Amino acid sequence: MNHITDGLVLREVAYRDSDKMLTILSQDLGKISASCRGARSRQSSMRAGTQLLTYSNFTLFENRGRYTINAAEPVEMFTGLRKDILLLSLGAYFAEVLEVISEEEVPTTGLLTTGLNCLYALSVRKKPQLLIKATFELRMMMFAGYTPDVLECPVCGNEEPSEPVFQIQSGRAGCSACLGEERDAMPLCSQSLSALRYILLAEPKKILSYSLDEKPLTLLANVTERYLISRLEREFSTLKFYKSLF
Repeated sequence: MNHITDGLVLREVAYRDSDKMLTILSQDLGKISASCRGARSRQSSMRAGTQLLTYSNFTLFENRGRYTINAAEPVEMFTGLRKDILLLSLGAYFAEVLEVISEEEVPTTGLLTTGLNCLYALSVRKKPQLLIKATFELRMMMFAGYTPDVLECPVCGNEEPSEPVFQIQSGRAGCSACLGEERDAMPLCSQSLSALRYILLAEPKKILSYSLDEKPLTLLANVTERYLISRLEREFSTLKFYKSLF
């Protein structure tokens, strides 16, 4: 059976002399694994469309649950990422998170859209890397079913918590007097708390339509990274590499 679908290459593994095995997050098939013969050959028409972090239009052949790529036409290659090792490594981290959160053959359009929007923002460099990273991490937690409770303090009900903190294990934001004694309570400020709320409530196309000064952004990014790692209960080699470049 033939399928035509758009998808983002999350991982590529070389095998045999010139073949590849790809992990693709597709629009209508969800996450799939697909082999591509000769994709690593310089003469292959599918060489560009099967690269890591390339969004392509794929023609697939399915046989007993196994996919083979017959054609791959690049739609967006995010060329800005490929000119900067820092941006490329952050994009690779995004791909690793997407692979962990997505499910085999379960379509999740919002997940793919968020990944594409954040990769594009990195590529064109119109927003700080830390802002894009924090936004991506928090939206990934939404799709993974770990939406945090940040609208009011869970103890006193204050919608504008005094000296706000974020409790990692419970995923709650509140007043430092109410939650601050917990070991995993991380500091926020009013601006970073407002950003948390905005990211969770914004329309998909507008998730990056905000700005923060350096200190609030650092507080936000510290919280989103630790919350993601805590909830997914794993480390990411791509994140470690990205941070080692600073």
